[in-house]
Amino acid sequence: MNRALFFILKGLFVIIAILFYNETEARRFSGKITDIKGEGIPFATIYIQETRSGISSDIDGAFSTLLPAGKYTVEISSLGFSRERLTIEKGEESIYRTFVLDEVSYELREATLSGRDDDRGTSIMKRAIAMAPRYRYQVREYEADSYLKGTVKINKIPAILKVKSIKEMANFVTGKLFVVESHSTIKFTFPNKYHQTVRAFSSSIPEEIDPGDFSMIMKSSIYDPQISGMVSPLSPNALSYYRFLYQGIANESGRVVNKILVVPKRGNSKLFAGHLYIVDNLWNVAYAELVTSQSGVNINIKINYNEVSEGVFLPTTYNIKADISTLGIKGEGQYFSSASYSGIKTNASALLHNGSSLPSQDSDMKKRDASRIAKNLERDLAPKPTEEPSLELKRAVSNTTVVVDSTAKIRDSLYWLEVRRVPLRGDEVVSYQKRDSLKFEFKEIEKRDSVRSQNSGRGVTVIEKIFFGHKFKLADKLHFTFGGLSKVVGDFNFVDGYQFGQNISLQYGGFKNAPAEINASAYYSSERNVILWNTGIKLSHSPLHNGVISFEAGRESADISSQPGVSRFLNSYSSFLFGINPVKLLDKRFVSLTSGIDLANGLRSSIRLSASSYSPLTNGNVKSLFGKEGEENAPLNTNGGLVEATSSLAADVSLSYTHRYYYRIDKGYKRYVRSKYPTIALRYAQAFSILGFESSWSRLEASVKQRVKTDIYSTFSYSLEAGTYLSSGNIFLQEYKHFSSSNIITSEDLFDERYVMADGYLNSTKGSWLDVKLNYNSEYILLKRLPFLDTPMLTEAIHFKSLWLPDRGIHHSETGYSIGMDDVGRFGLFVSFSGLKYSGFGFRISLPLLKSVQ
Repeated sequence: MNRALFFILKGLFVIIAILFYNETEARRFSGKITDIKGEGIPFATIYIQETRSGISSDIDGAFSTLLPAGKYTVEISSLGFSRERLTIEKGEESIYRTFVLDEVSYELREATLSGRDDDRGTSIMKRAIAMAPRYRYQVREYEADSYLKGTVKINKIPAILKVKSIKEMANFVTGKLFVVESHSTIKFTFPNKYHQTVRAFSSSIPEEIDPGDFSMIMKSSIYDPQISGMVSPLSPNALSYYRFLYQGIANESGRVVNKILVVPKRGNSKLFAGHLYIVDNLWNVAYAELVTSQSGVNINIKINYNEVSEGVFLPTTYNIKADISTLGIKGEGQYFSSASYSGIKTNASALLHNGSSLPSQDSDMKKRDASRIAKNLERDLAPKPTEEPSLELKRAVSNTTVVVDSTAKIRDSLYWLEVRRVPLRGDEVVSYQKRDSLKFEFKEIEKRDSVRSQNSGRGVTVIEKIFFGHKFKLADKLHFTFGGLSKVVGDFNFVDGYQFGQNISLQYGGFKNAPAEINASAYYSSERNVILWNTGIKLSHSPLHNGVISFEAGRESADISSQPGVSRFLNSYSSFLFGINPVKLLDKRFVSLTSGIDLANGLRSSIRLSASSYSPLTNGNVKSLFGKEGEENAPLNTNGGLVEATSSLAADVSLSYTHRYYYRIDKGYKRYVRSKYPTIALRYAQAFSILGFESSWSRLEASVKQRVKTDIYSTFSYSLEAGTYLSSGNIFLQEYKHFSSSNIITSEDLFDERYVMADGYLNSTKGSWLDVKLNYNSEYILLKRLPFLDTPMLTEAIHFKSLWLPDRGIHHSETGYSIGMDDVGRFGLFVSFSGLKYSGFGFRISLPLLKSVQ
């Protein structure tokens, strides 16, 4: 009985499905868009005026949608073809139509705009730029029914990138087409709020891979000053970054449309190239075809605009194509979107600005006029802030509320047949058919990768933990870390020879908002036959004020300079391999207590008390790998400063302030982010000759520094520091004012904040000084203008640094040019001067990447 009932119900379901399918097919409007040769026109737009809906044709020119019986005005358009408008009558049956578009010929207009093509194009775009805020803010609310489809395919991954850890995953994705579709209702509310209800979602991409919000393109506007971080051709500042070439006019449905070629003045990593089609007198966009290229990914964006309500032009179809060609990886992606609008309400204030205030077409409109009108419109139309903006940068609240229908992921084929506006291609159908097996295969690979990671990741196996070090959990919120065998051999230098030892640390997070850390290290010096050690305790507190207290004590072979220009890591390798030892050392025994806290937002105070004893050191009986002896451990100094045995009791107090310093709260702690104002600092330090301590001196210094973004490509930074010793009764070289400098080819630090053509100790002073550093960093200065170097990964810089020591009559300055990647490496050429006299020329290399391997 149950079996019979099952077959009856199954039969009823099939009958209902067939009837529903037939009813759906009866409402279908499909066809093909071709040129006069019968070739399909890919990605053309079919706009149905009565339903305010746009449909995109596929790569073969085919389209399909559901349409009830009735009479409709249909507008067919595609870039490069004439826009056709016609009427169709549809009964209860399905209809299939083929639409033929003529290629459009854009004719040059002689009368209205005179002059060169770039003058004409610029004149048209000035008016479009001036009117952009009107179209940006013209809509108060609407509801859109949106269909989106995206595909992606990786065609090639070079063997060199298929390392063992990702080989299976690389083979899995190569050659496979992945499809994702979405059907949503999007409700927009001025100024930028979206409520998206996902009605249906289907994908052959494994659930563990996030395809991203590929509906985001619908939530941006070409009239925005920036689109995905790039300057829009309709930005108020667009004329500073683009050239606009007039390429003719065409008549489309009774409107004159100007074809404008968009040309970046410089590389297009932060700019678009392509075409804009601007409607005469209205100065809105009819079509946009824009291309951008970033790090081997070329993206072509085509957007079609239609008048969905009187005077309101909104995008009805999008087509985005991506070609990937980077590091030998080849791939492609395609994205379609179409929308139909309802419930459109406009902002009356925006519609009042109809362009009547613009100068006439035959009059000259200045560049500043376009920018001024656009900025004035922006000021008038943009929503006014209701309160003073806070300095706290809270996590960006999404302007989109997304609600997923409970049945979104289980919609059947009949539902998709009804809402799908771009027919599935054969390979897309195959992708859906194989999605279950693809997802199963992905999970199996991910499971094996997880096991492999656990068994062969750094510091995971017992041997690796012993060699590389490891962080062990001893108890809740208590961890112990040791450096491992790789840290047994420490620094090598010509004073200590080889250092053998270990470092450990203990971290405790049990105190509320006050994590504590204890660090300790001990190393044996093979040449000095002493134990060099260091221990420190650090306690953080008052997290919203960045409070910290630290205690440190130890004995070490320390750099004579408090502002080293060469790291101990680099000195160790240059000494061991080449016998070059730019770092000069002294014996330092010390104890110190430091406290720092924010007194107010941007106002930082710090105080340090220390007691130290110093002794000079000499090189031991040790040579480099190839038998070279190191340079004597006695630096040259223009003041005649020497390292002598002494003791010091010193206090150091500093105060710095940055006005309107924006910050974020990260895990309960305050982290400063940015400010458009400079940082001003004042520092006072003094050594006291009491309680048997010998050093006696006092020093006062002040500084100001800032980094300013000058345009989308460039930044300018400056640092000015002046100071003087108020007293220097008993002072030695290690207590002089030092400046970060070196005169060797390679360093780990950037060129911006150090001298690269002066010995590290030569200009250290116990008098007065003025230290000036100016840096201009840009994507385009000199070599980047060559096409084969025009990549966003490289930047160029011009550096100027000057140090004036009035007491000694010394004026060292250097200037140079560098190119490279800040976080990886840079190459530079520098020239130095003593006063106005040329003193040297050098090639320098900066390798910040080395810091990550220490």
